[in-house]
Amino acid sequence: MRFSPSDLRGLAVFRSIIENGGFGGAQLALGMSQSTLSFHLKALEERVGFELCRRGRRGFHLTEKGREVYEASKSLVAAVSSFEGRLGELRKEIVGTLRVGVVANTVTDPGLPMDAVMEACLRQVKDAEIELLVTHPKALMDELARDGIDIALTPPMRIGPDFREKLFYHEMHSLYCSHRHPLFHADPAALTPEEIARHDFIVRSYANKSEIDFYPDARVRIQSSTMEAQAILILSGRVIGYLPEHFARQWEESGQMRRLNSPAERYASPLVIVSKLDQRISSIQRLFIRELTRRCVLDSAGA
Repeated sequence: MRFSPSDLRGLAVFRSIIENGGFGGAQLALGMSQSTLSFHLKALEERVGFELCRRGRRGFHLTEKGREVYEASKSLVAAVSSFEGRLGELRKEIVGTLRVGVVANTVTDPGLPMDAVMEACLRQVKDAEIELLVTHPKALMDELARDGIDIALTPPMRIGPDFREKLFYHEMHSLYCSHRHPLFHADPAALTPEEIARHDFIVRSYANKSEIDFYPDARVRIQSSTMEAQAILILSGRVIGYLPEHFARQWEESGQMRRLNSPAERYASPLVIVSKLDQRISSIQRLFIRELTRRCVLDSAGA
């Protein structure tokens, strides 16, 4: 089959239904009635020749073929965005769609002002369409590999030869315990590396234990893929672990957490900009990267 403009509209509706968790979310996102959404979805299903999703009392869910169509559509969206960006460059304009993934739990970091970066992009590009995904590092890299996003801001991963990365920021981490942990009321003089290492740690599964270099004899009991999960388990009082200082500050100030390490044992966690090697960097992506790197201080160890 050859895709027509109506097929592309139907595909956009189909993607919106999936990405907004069903018809209700898509109605709000697209400003369409449920009957209009159903019309576009049914027309698309008739064109492709098979059922894309099922709707009933048990809710909305994708068919196996529908999931494959959705995954394949990501490459189409990326190609259209690239084409729009190239046309804009020929007209000496910045246009297109900016699809960015950001590692979770950075919104409280004053050194990484994503809100200001987005404001600058939206102000300078009046027709900009921005898709912002916030999740854990592995999910970001999966989306980047599947063309679900164009740029990922994440701690360094084992990215392979098909990607490029550029260091742009250091997020400062310290070691914490909760008020339920035996070390919470310990005398500061007793908090030697040897004493701290006697207790169970939680570490990030994607960091290859790099955050516990100061405690080579530490016992790792749990690994976690997200900072929020790590914070919950530290608050349980059963483990200690590193957290971003800006993220942990709320629990420090409320008396639920205590910082255990000395200033010399803070951990500078790098953040990198990752994109595909075979992907042409569009004008709107260059604008985003320029605004991001202009606002972020690479060496934040003294923050």
